[in-house]
Amino acid sequence: MTRDRTGFTMVEMLVVTVLGLVVLMAAMTILITNQRTYTAQNAVIQGQQATRMALEVLMNELREVSPSGGDILVMSSDSLRVRLMRKFSLVCENWDGSGQPQQTVLNLPGRRFESGDSVFVFADNNPRNDDDDAWISASVSGVDTTATCPAGERGTIIRFNGQAALFNADSVGVGAPVRSFDRYTFGLVTYSGAPYLGRRQGTGDMTPVVGPLRAGTGVEFGYRNAMGHTTATAGDVQQIVVTVRTGSGVLNSVGNEVADSITTWVYTRN
Repeated sequence: MTRDRTGFTMVEMLVVTVLGLVVLMAAMTILITNQRTYTAQNAVIQGQQATRMALEVLMNELREVSPSGGDILVMSSDSLRVRLMRKFSLVCENWDGSGQPQQTVLNLPGRRFESGDSVFVFADNNPRNDDDDAWISASVSGVDTTATCPAGERGTIIRFNGQAALFNADSVGVGAPVRSFDRYTFGLVTYSGAPYLGRRQGTGDMTPVVGPLRAGTGVEFGYRNAMGHTTATAGDVQQIVVTVRTGSGVLNSVGNEVADSITTWVYTRN
């Protein structure tokens, strides 16, 4: 006795296989496209975050710079070395002229002066005249944090041993501002094989702050005077033009590299 046997013919198997391959290729194409889109969007977000964070760091630092006061030390298109204020206080008791010069300042939280700090002390000299005002640049040789100001506030005595020639007993008055400063350099630095916005304090190593940025042109500085013209004289700078660029190496849907750039003008303190 014979039985009917059902199954797929060779033609049917070939048709199913071809259709399956078409569906699989379509699904793979969608997955690859989605992956490329995600990668490109992620690169866009990272680039925008890097440029804006770098600008925020530079704006917060550079708007405190006083070019006319000598705060710009070295300037070029790819790096900038400046003098930045780090601590601030007010004189509450003036030096009486005996011994080595010293000033008693208000003991403000988190802003205590330390031995070795470079400071500017405002000298009013004759209070009736404005043309004899000056900032005395000195170095702190020692401190006493147990002092008390005449009104009872906690104070710090900052001493300037060996620098008596800079001070007159009546040149600095009560209420005179005292500010410390340090030297910083901004530019590109390589970190883990990628360029970052770097910052160097004093003569230390350049450390990465924000990135990655575009190699070679990730940070660019321009300098303009009060008329808006480019200047190479540090004391004439009124605006610092900062441009930050990123380059991801990732291609978007039309084959262009995903990149970002932003430019801002920082008005200095003069």
